[in-house]
Amino acid sequence: MTDEVHISYQVTIVANLMAFGSRVQNVERFGVNFREWRLLSAIGRMGPQTARQIVDIIHQDKATISRAVKDLSDRELIVKLPNKKHKRSPLIWFSEKGKALYDKILPVATSQAEDLTQVLTRDEKRQLCELLDKLKDHIEEIEEID
Repeated sequence: MTDEVHISYQVTIVANLMAFGSRVQNVERFGVNFREWRLLSAIGRMGPQTARQIVDIIHQDKATISRAVKDLSDRELIVKLPNKKHKRSPLIWFSEKGKALYDKILPVATSQAEDLTQVLTRDEKRQLCELLDKLKDHIEEIEEID
């Protein structure tokens, strides 16, 4: 196995293990799966976004985001707001119920992420984030060229 394949494999495995919405106890407790939490987390961090913007922010395929939007909409956790710039692309934002759920989940997700990374020193966490950002930026540049 080459180093590049190994890195990709390791990053994928760690990301899957750390993903809040993929942990059974979190899904059972909060009723939000992986793709739904990623969407809620994105709008929680970035504010109201179009589905296309969410796709670009979290690098999930459009179909995955569309399913999450539909499921969260059906459960009245998000609302679609008018978008003055693009009338056919509404902004996705929290409903009152969705914002309350996000506010309930966020401290738990943050605590779990801290618990899962406690094996790393502060410097190692900083280095890892810098390296992952560097890799992400490089991959995004390559994808723009293609």
